[in-house]
Amino acid sequence: MTQASPVDQTTGNILTVDDSIPVPAPVSDVYRRWNDFPSFPSFMSNVQEVRPLGGNRYHWVARIFGVKQEWDAEVTENVPNQRISWRSTSGSYNAGTVSFTPDGSGQTTVRLRLEYAPPGGKVGQALDQLTQTTRREVSEDLRNFKNLITGQPTSQGIAGSATQAMQGMRQGIQQGMQQFQQQAPGGLGSVLGPLTVPIGASVAGGVASYMIGKRLRESRAYAMYTSPVALPNAIAGWALTGASAASVLGSATLRSRGRPTDALFIGQWAPTFLQAGILARLLGHRGIQTNLPTSVMSWTYAAASAGSILASATLHARGKREDGLFVGQWAPTFLGAALFTRLFNRLLTR
Repeated sequence: MTQASPVDQTTGNILTVDDSIPVPAPVSDVYRRWNDFPSFPSFMSNVQEVRPLGGNRYHWVARIFGVKQEWDAEVTENVPNQRISWRSTSGSYNAGTVSFTPDGSGQTTVRLRLEYAPPGGKVGQALDQLTQTTRREVSEDLRNFKNLITGQPTSQGIAGSATQAMQGMRQGIQQGMQQFQQQAPGGLGSVLGPLTVPIGASVAGGVASYMIGKRLRESRAYAMYTSPVALPNAIAGWALTGASAASVLGSATLRSRGRPTDALFIGQWAPTFLQAGILARLLGHRGIQTNLPTSVMSWTYAAASAGSILASATLHARGKREDGLFVGQWAPTFLGAALFTRLFNRLLTR
């Protein structure tokens, strides 16, 4: 079977990214460093290898959306100190131009225009547009290139060096303190802003639980169950317990592969899944019943937990990983409150 050309593979599925950055170095130095294609992994976060094939052709190996991708590309134009253009000749379509413009003061503006087709067809395109993954990676790659030229640590260097990691942490703390001081008047709003989704979900969950709970308690079917834990609830409880174990295992795996932020994001759901499993069995236990106000309060907390999970996942997908972790840590607290409400009511009614 012959492989279709990149354009044939991606008709109507091509996205474009255009970004630039000033680099405090002469145009000749900037062009020389960018023209060294095998060194791209030193400043491009997802690129693992660029291997020369001869005749202005190169074999690329990278991870896109966490999936290993390989393709061949050729340099179609290379004007020293002005621009370099390329296009893929196999694999997913990508093509682009990087231009170098000196400003006369020893500084060079590097502008990168990239056309590409995300893997996965329309689904991959929609996901990339939603999360802005490629756009963020291009901006990060340009910043890394500037840091490489100026001798500052890149993100790859930080990941591979404990000393540089501590430097990056200190810089992050200093920048965070500066931003906090600059935004002090609106600081409360910046903290309360992410709370809007959990609060909205908690209100909706409380109202829904009141309406459903009232009708359920008025029905005869509610009193017909006599088994300690209903089978669907028991299955859900064990499934959620398994999800908790999978969260721990996935977090440890990501940590061992040098992805600490992703490991934290996955690992934070372990207590939430475990508590959700307990709640599922508690709801299905016919010997533990609660009055309507307690049920409403419990479901309000549970809905807030679900809202926290949704907000965390959305922030993480959009690249706001620290905000995602900040919001996601509330989920087990809300769910624990839902459990405590029901159990405390059970103790009082004995």
